[in-house]
Amino acid sequence: MSLIEVLVAVFIMALAAGMIVLTIRPKDDALSAAALRLQHDVEAALDTALVTGNAQGLQIGPTGYRQFVWKGETWIPALVPPVAFKRNVAVDQSRDRSTARTKATSILPDIVLDATGVAASEPIILMRGRDRIELVIAPDGTVTWEAPNA
Repeated sequence: MSLIEVLVAVFIMALAAGMIVLTIRPKDDALSAAALRLQHDVEAALDTALVTGNAQGLQIGPTGYRQFVWKGETWIPALVPPVAFKRNVAVDQSRDRSTARTKATSILPDIVLDATGVAASEPIILMRGRDRIELVIAPDGTVTWEAPNA
């Protein structure tokens, strides 16, 4: 066997290994996808509040969230459809939410974004199995979180 034959064989093996690596998909992370979607929706709601002059809110439930608009001294559902988390992603409901609900019939969103660009929220914890992501919403509306495997 000559050196050229050996180099050709090594090149073919490297080419085959490279093609195999390119076909491997990254792990689909539903928890990070849900956190990213919530982050984008909070940022979009803040932008909407700034443009329209109406405060926006997101009410977080165990399996998703819904956007509300402050009009006429009350919170009304926004025209955007509710968002349901996919593939066993849920919200940690162990935090004390009794202060967030003044009456059973009243709506008080968990995340409030007012028309001056100020956000008010407690940290939101998303869970899937043993993995958890805590989303922190700063007063300026910036959402920060870190993936569980980062």
